Amino acid sequence: MVLVLDGWRIDLPSRRAERGRRSVVLSPRAIRLVQVFAEAPGETFSRDTLLNRVWPEVTVSDESLTQVVSELRRKLDNRQLVATIPRGGYRLAAPLLREAGASGTTTRAEGLVSSIDAYALCLEARSCLGRAYEGALRDFTALASQAVALAPDDGETRALYAMALLKRHIYWSEGTGLIDSALIEAEAAIRRAPDHAEGYLATGAAQIAVGQRAAGQREIATALSLARGDAQLHLEAAIHVMAAGNHRSAAALAVRAADLDSAGFTGDLLAARYLERQDPARAHIHAERALRKIRAELEIDPAALRALYGLGPLLAQLGDAQGARAVLDSLPHQNSPLEYYRALGFARLGDVSSALERIDFLRSRGWRGFFSIDADEGFRPVRQSARFRRLQRELMSA
Repeated sequence: MVLVLDGWRIDLPSRRAERGRRSVVLSPRAIRLVQVFAEAPGETFSRDTLLNRVWPEVTVSDESLTQVVSELRRKLDNRQLVATIPRGGYRLAAPLLREAGASGTTTRAEGLVSSIDAYALCLEARSCLGRAYEGALRDFTALASQAVALAPDDGETRALYAMALLKRHIYWSEGTGLIDSALIEAEAAIRRAPDHAEGYLATGAAQIAVGQRAAGQREIATALSLARGDAQLHLEAAIHVMAAGNHRSAAALAVRAADLDSAGFTGDLLAARYLERQDPARAHIHAERALRKIRAELEIDPAALRALYGLGPLLAQLGDAQGARAVLDSLPHQNSPLEYYRALGFARLGDVSSALERIDFLRSRGWRGFFSIDADEGFRPVRQSARFRRLQRELMSA
């Protein structure tokens, strides 16, 4: 069998690796390590797993594994070829391909599953977020994980799972930190589908979440260059660019999302909020557009949760305090991040106590979206509260 790794053609029986005019011979253990990586391309293997797989039924020290990893990096002339994952182990940082016989063509190594079931699971996962019922984020993550299990080499599936992990981490972690896993999945998505925008979006968003704002915005810029006509991607990009503190670009992205999706209300809703500080007149125009679209959606589906939750704060922004209060009081409580919009509505009405109650509820579920409160003009009355400043410190340290 012949594998292709980082331009090297590795003949497993002879243990010889060739690239151009260069030729090196790998040790039996290095070849076995490559074989283990080939069994699950892109996966992270713990040190214990690799020790057991490369040296079955033989007891060796961690140093033996370190030396074999070092050999691969040295002989294949790429110190980044095998990535060290903190507290995780190792994974290959380059695609691993299998040469397909005499034809000289290459295909992905074993693990690729072209699965209609995986695709269907991805569609079902996305619909969870669209319907926004209680537990939607949990279901989104679980379904995306199942899709990855069926199609581990599909870059789009891995990107979706990365975004699911990121959303759970930021909006509904329930005490679990998922950011490291989100970063690993996002990087795996890019390796498998370097022309697919969502992998770069997920990588950039995760980098911003861990404080790497400049690097994150560069990745998001790459995503946008690959999907200039994708309204949902512009919407997601706006949210994460705002998290990086880039108000002006976030507002522009929200406006672009609204322009790309003339029927949906979410782009206008976000543009109305993000423009309020820098351009109140344009913010008002987008708020009016969002209101018309929300009312049209509720005529079709009176139980549409995203529309219902968006309506209260929107009415408050447009000055209809009585209508906003009626909507906020009538909303069915959801054990979900949608309660953020109730907090925003109460804040716009000056009901700081009720707004802080909702923020505290979100904090108790592991919500880390404090940047939304800091960026949104509607929360100005809340940000002056000493209790909010305490809550913010807790949110930022979560």
